[in-house]
Amino acid sequence: MIIHRVTKFIDLSFNNSTNSITNMMESLNTEQKCREYLEELLWNGDPICTNCASEREDHYKLKKDGEFNGIYKCKDCRRNFNVKIGTMFENSAISLRKWFYAIYIFTSHKKGISSHQLARDIGVTQKTAWFMLSRIRHSLRSEKVKSFNGDTQVDETYIGGKNHKKSWQKRVENTQGRSTKTKTVVFGLLSNGKVSTEIVPNTKGKTLTTIIKNMVKRGSIVVSDGWKGYSQVHKHYEHKSIPHTKLKVNMSKTIIILTVLKDFGVY
Repeated sequence: MIIHRVTKFIDLSFNNSTNSITNMMESLNTEQKCREYLEELLWNGDPICTNCASEREDHYKLKKDGEFNGIYKCKDCRRNFNVKIGTMFENSAISLRKWFYAIYIFTSHKKGISSHQLARDIGVTQKTAWFMLSRIRHSLRSEKVKSFNGDTQVDETYIGGKNHKKSWQKRVENTQGRSTKTKTVVFGLLSNGKVSTEIVPNTKGKTLTTIIKNMVKRGSIVVSDGWKGYSQVHKHYEHKSIPHTKLKVNMSKTIIILTVLKDFGVY
């Protein structure tokens, strides 16, 4: 079974100020909300058949006892599929809620977490916790995405430099906004359920545009926010500039989670 690095898409930082698991539990408090959240992250709204790659809004939604539980029937190849196929969640009876909690806890422990501790934290057996950790770790060893050939969302974010967590003696002045005195700049690209990130020296147009040209097929649609570093993208792509609040996926938070998982050393 191919396990995609779904971990990188689980944007669980719902509150930048507290980064608390409580916020996640309140936002994703039902299995349906977890499934719909995963569908939005991987499919951007329109279900994609895992058998024939048909992407359309009107795939059949199969119901059991009058209730829809995420099983679709493709209108083209007529085969069933769901959002878990091809991910670490495939063929797992464990609820997505517990998977999401496990991923959050895993990324919150910089030195790692044992299966015994995870079992206690999320209420499963040690054997189940070991299985979950194995799948999460396996997903991190997948090969890096080398190129994108579809609609691609790009974004840059700054990690680190939280002065409010430091003592007054250790605080650094003028680190707000895009200052790189105490922050690491990370650039990310997201397309069709695949994501790639890398540390960059700055967010200047030349830096960002060069990465996009090396990673994204010419003529594709590139979606970004209004940062001036993307002002030259339209010369090589169909460029759509959209405010952060209207983007389907919050890339800044997604990049942060992936960066932690890739052990860049900035948490």
